[in-house]
Order: sequence, then C-alpha cells, then structure tokens
Amino acid sequence: MGMKEYFKMLRVKEWIKFFTLVPLIGAVLAHATPSVLILVGVIFFCVIGYGFVINNYFDVEIDRRHTKKVVLGKNPLSTGKVTKKGTFTLMSVLLAIPIALSCFLSVNGILFTLLSISFLTLYSVKYIRLKERFIADIITHGLMLGLFPFLAGFTLAGGDLNMISLLIASLFMMICCVSLLTHQINDYDEDFGNSSTTVVRVGLKRGWTLLVSFVLLSIAILELIAHCSDIGMILNGGAFAYLIAYPLYTCRGEIQGVITNYSCAG
Repeated sequence: MGMKEYFKMLRVKEWIKFFTLVPLIGAVLAHATPSVLILVGVIFFCVIGYGFVINNYFDVEIDRRHTKKVVLGKNPLSTGKVTKKGTFTLMSVLLAIPIALSCFLSVNGILFTLLSISFLTLYSVKYIRLKERFIADIITHGLMLGLFPFLAGFTLAGGDLNMISLLIASLFMMICCVSLLTHQINDYDEDFGNSSTTVVRVGLKRGWTLLVSFVLLSIAILELIAHCSDIGMILNGGAFAYLIAYPLYTCRGEIQGVITNYSCAG
C-alpha cells in the first residue's frame, strides 16, 4: 500500500486538463500576480483532488460492481490497495492545505473555496449523496466544479464581482453540467441497476434531450457575455465551436452506435 496507490485515489488524469483551468481562468481575469496564480493552482489541485477521493471513499461498493472502473483501477480502495483509514487521512490533508492557503488571500475567496468543498462533500457523502438525486446531481456538478471554483479563483486574486464575472461563472457551470451528462450517457449501461443517476432515471433518449438543452443554454449565456462585453469575434467563435464540439467528441462512441443501429434498421 504505497503512496502511488493513494495518489491514484485523486484520479488526476481525469480532471487536470480541464477542471483546474476554471479557477485559474478566474484568477487570470482578476489580474492575479504569478505568486497568487500558483497559490490558486495549489488550492484547487487539492480541492478537486479531495472531491475525487471522497467520491471513491463513498463509492466503494458501487465501484466493485462497475466493470470499467475495476479494469482501469480508478478506485484502489475498492480493490483493497489502500485502507479507509489512510484514505481519510489523505482527505484531511487535502482539506487542510487549501483552507490554510485561502486564509492568506481574501474573505470572499475563502467563502467560494469552502462552498466548492461543501458541495463536493454533499455530492458523495452517505445519506445525502446529491450525485444520486434527480437533476440535483447535474446542478451540483456545475456548482462544485464550475461556478464556485471560477468565483473562488477570481476573488482569491482580488477581483470584484460584477455581472460579467457572474455570467462567465454561469457559463462554466453549464459546461460542467454538460460534462456530467456526457459521462452519464457514456456510462448508462454500467450505471443501470447500480447507480441512480438522472440519465438512468429518465432513460437515454431523454438524457440526450437534457444534454442538448444544457448545450443550448451554455450557448445562450456565451452570446449574452459577448453582447455585454467586448470579447471579440475570434474568442466568441472559438468558444461557440468548443461548446458544440465538446459533447460531440465526448459522446462520439455513443453517437456512432446510434448511427450504426439506425443504418442497420434502415
């Protein structure tokens, strides 16, 4: 039971390329100094890592029945490679570091950091488990990985909240809602009978409808941002293309399956 297995509990590869960018973008927009930018990066590396560790901690039994996760070794706790006591210690460290560092920056930053931590906890913790509550799983995912982290990064760097910053935070919230919906659509077969996600409850067809609805809402928010600020056509067009391309790319396997089945039926 080495440190390598405990580090795997953070599942860094799943989020390092995107979710850590959200608070960093907030900090950059607030004109953060290099030292503050590094602090924000460390704070949310720990916060997001904590979120994935606590998810593994409370998903042990589910993950043991999840073939894909067992094969990929996403939850070392479910295979006995780490202990519950060691995992709890890891979570405590991942909480202590961001809370302590946030205290050196700003009061609002501390608030949004704590809100991120709180919703990451409520998402997975036993009895509450917002991740298994209809629609709340999607909204919570958007809040804990999109809205609050962006606002935390922005305010930790000394930014003053205004309509544009709140709209940008809302856009990141929608993107993170879309992220969860694509994940639930891709994992529908594995989740069915094992986990009560929104897509499992409503079925794949309505799950796709929800996904399209959130994508359209994210586009509407982007265009409102473009209307209220001077982001330029290039940035607006790039962001628009990303909002369309991300769900299509993420669900490409499912889309290909639908097209294949339709072709065979025809």
